[in-house]
Amino acid sequence: MSTSTPELRGSPAVLAENLYLFVRAPPARFARSYGEAICVPPSITAFNLPLDMSTNELCRPHPRYRLRTGISWSQQLVKSLLRIFPKVLKPSLFEILIKTSSLFGKSPYHNIFRLPFNLVLKTSNHLVEADALRFVGSLRGINAPALIDSFSAPQKTYILSTWVEGDCCADVWERLTPLDKEKIVEDMRSQYSALQQQTSTRHRTICNASGGAIQDPRVPWIDDNPRTFPSYREFMEQVWLGLNFRNNHTLAQSIARLIERDNVPIVFSHGDALPKNLILPGGLDLWRRERPPLYIIDWEYAGWMPLPWEALKATWLVFDKEEDCYKMMVEVFPDSREELAADWEWRTRSGIPIV
Repeated sequence: MSTSTPELRGSPAVLAENLYLFVRAPPARFARSYGEAICVPPSITAFNLPLDMSTNELCRPHPRYRLRTGISWSQQLVKSLLRIFPKVLKPSLFEILIKTSSLFGKSPYHNIFRLPFNLVLKTSNHLVEADALRFVGSLRGINAPALIDSFSAPQKTYILSTWVEGDCCADVWERLTPLDKEKIVEDMRSQYSALQQQTSTRHRTICNASGGAIQDPRVPWIDDNPRTFPSYREFMEQVWLGLNFRNNHTLAQSIARLIERDNVPIVFSHGDALPKNLILPGGLDLWRRERPPLYIIDWEYAGWMPLPWEALKATWLVFDKEEDCYKMMVEVFPDSREELAADWEWRTRSGIPIV
């Protein structure tokens, strides 16, 4: 068998040889074969990698050993192998991983399964989140999980991405100090602003991240007829429904002016900027000491939406304007304050229930 630098392509026999060579060769040498710059100690080989499914410590990447792409060399290896793995066998492979994860108690939610190599497998009924992660990964200034692989089967969609270790803001909300919340606001404003600035356009169909129909809990009445929207006005007429009845003449006048504008940018939107989808990497205590940028997770409602949509979705479950969460979102999305005020009036006066 050849001892030359392995390649991640070719027949199953070549793949088997690559795996054998990976075991024998330093990972840095292996990685150079597909052009990635990795800093890995020569002493590390596949035989001395930690392999403990019960603690999910298999190849937990040290920051020093991360690729320029933001993922570890072990995650890049998995990504490369899955790229040449037979597609017809992927559902079976993913189902085995799901059962193994469940067996070891590594399923924090019914459709989320933690895996070795600090990865997570998520099941869904569409590819919206996978397409969103793939797109966001090409942008600058947004911290999101890295997409490793995805596959759509007739009954289920599988999305494999990196796992972000840390505390969810919703879980530690009562422990957050005013200084913590100021930092979160600053970080969110920076990342969401970067997302909007890099994707702003005036002429684009309003749709989900896959280019398909809008289905969102903020506008549940369109579930019977999910669709894309050709214009800002047509979409916002569905967001602020019912302005022509329930004696809402005054409310209708104040909102109609916002609906009828023709200069509102269409941007790529996360669509779910709630505390449960914000991760403080490393946990609250480490985050307080080092202040790394927070991570934005759960992109299943992402899509091309009007600029104010991000702010409206970030506050749609708030029932008191005096809550810290509402005040924080006003600071995070300063360009949408007028729409936030109008949306609050609509939610409190229209009489139309959302949840």
